[in-house]
Amino acid sequence: MMKKYLFIVVSIFLMSSLVDNNLKAQATPEELMDSFFLIFAEDVNQAVDYLFATNPMIDPNQPGIKSIKEKFELSRKLLGNYYGYEIISIYHAGDSYVKYIYSLKYERQPVKLITVLYKPKDKWKVQNINFQDDIETEFKLEE
Repeated sequence: MMKKYLFIVVSIFLMSSLVDNNLKAQATPEELMDSFFLIFAEDVNQAVDYLFATNPMIDPNQPGIKSIKEKFELSRKLLGNYYGYEIISIYHAGDSYVKYIYSLKYERQPVKLITVLYKPKDKWKVQNINFQDDIETEFKLEE
């Protein structure tokens, strides 16, 4: 029983230090999102918490964040295993505002993740996350 308790405490400590270290290490929006997806592959809720922790202006207990976590959990249950992600598009508005559109690859079908990041001074932070299953709107005609 004591070993199990110790394992849980150590695991929680390691995860929290991983999140804290990743938050301090972000120099680019790409690094921020790479860290998000590393965590996402293991723990969806922890990944969402990680991303929103970059913006102290967003209350982590607000209903919108809970809703995002619930959508991710439901998609894992309905769509099967998660196999990674691909960047569909990147949009820049100057040097301090960027929108990423990703395809999250699930066993049954892909879903779209839209993430908006903002850098008001020297650190990137999340502005918005949107999770949608209408990925077909992102198809491009190849010539």
